[in-house]
Amino acid sequence: MENDSRSLDTTGIQVFENPSGSTSPEIPKHIQGTVPVSPRGLSRGRASCVLAFICTGFLLQGANYTHMTSFFNVYALEEKDLSSAQYGVIMGANCFVMIFVSPVTAKLVDLRYFKDKNIMFVAWTIDAVFCFLFSFAYKLGPGYPFFFGSLTLRILEAFGTAVGFVMPYVITGLELNEINHIIIPVLETIYGLAVVAGPAISGILFDLGGFPLPFRVLGGALMTLMFLGICFFPEPDERSDVEEKTSGGGSLRRVLKFPVVVNVLCTVSSFVLLSFNESTLALRLNSKFGMSATECGLLFLYAGGLYAFSSLFLGYISRRISDPRHLVLPCQVIILFALLLQGPLIPVEQTRGVVILAQMLLGLGAGPAFVCSYLHSLRYISNGDESKETHAALGAIFTPATAIGGTIGPLVANVLLDYWSYETAVAVSAVQTLLVTALLAFATFHSTGSARRN
Repeated sequence: MENDSRSLDTTGIQVFENPSGSTSPEIPKHIQGTVPVSPRGLSRGRASCVLAFICTGFLLQGANYTHMTSFFNVYALEEKDLSSAQYGVIMGANCFVMIFVSPVTAKLVDLRYFKDKNIMFVAWTIDAVFCFLFSFAYKLGPGYPFFFGSLTLRILEAFGTAVGFVMPYVITGLELNEINHIIIPVLETIYGLAVVAGPAISGILFDLGGFPLPFRVLGGALMTLMFLGICFFPEPDERSDVEEKTSGGGSLRRVLKFPVVVNVLCTVSSFVLLSFNESTLALRLNSKFGMSATECGLLFLYAGGLYAFSSLFLGYISRRISDPRHLVLPCQVIILFALLLQGPLIPVEQTRGVVILAQMLLGLGAGPAFVCSYLHSLRYISNGDESKETHAALGAIFTPATAIGGTIGPLVANVLLDYWSYETAVAVSAVQTLLVTALLAFATFHSTGSARRN
């Protein structure tokens, strides 16, 4: 109409022009106070910039966490006279710290004292600094001096790792939650690439420049990214007051439901196996086949590459099925077959080809454990309101879950290796996987049966 003063603003919301000339959103009275939470759309350029920084940072932090697996085992045991148990303590210390720091990170996000991106930058800085300082650990004497020095640096670096592993889920959960079935698998794919790239690159750098070079290259790369982020990373999208009041809470108590707890246990189990493999495979390959650090690092391509592919593909198609856990169950069976070959726990000659096949099956089976368990938990808890707080709360549970698995894996495995054979350690891992698979099957089919009855 000619005298109608209504118009559409750039967001597509109908507005009225007041006599003073200002505009305000037209929200019908019957829905005021119950506005549904929906993320503000990002421009393609902004979304690309955010994802580029987050994915690169996640890749570098994941590489800093995993890169030592290709050379540190042999170096610590042969050059610095550490026991397998001491090596396991050093490798597990990072994850042990993450268990306690990750929930604190979620609480810090919830308090809103600092911008999300600034919290992430501080985490990158801590990780980069102590990774670089680790390059001087080779100057420490063998035995206890090297053990306590390496353990201290690993613990301090873990504070940055823990915070840095939570923040990508928080930032993308706020800005891109409408496509979380793509973003969450992408982040796990990045972690899978880190598992591949970290050991492979560090193995080559170790053979080229000795112990210090891998730490200096990766630490310097993460610090460079932090400075670039200060200059170019866009401000996180903050919600309006109305949106904050109408969004669902994300407290830890709210998300600790039985199906979520089982999902977390499944994630713990898978990361126990992955960290067990990362902390023991290099020494196993060196003693059985005489492989160098470079060859050992390249062998992680098979497990890490299939992990990345499996997590990305199955996470993407999880949107198309009613329960993402139905993708996790068959993959747990695949993990059991991988362990039978890895031991080997069946009468088969263990050649390089058999080891490669076991690594491929392990990566393929472990891929959906985190992604599909996280997405099912998010779907179960949020009921369509995938708020920033919900992502922070789930991140505060699932990130420590991966850390607990990363702590148990190297610690228990290397203690077992001090007293029993490698095959025995693999057999213990197989029993643990079988028990968790049975629990997941019970939770999945019990909830399915309850839903049908209702």
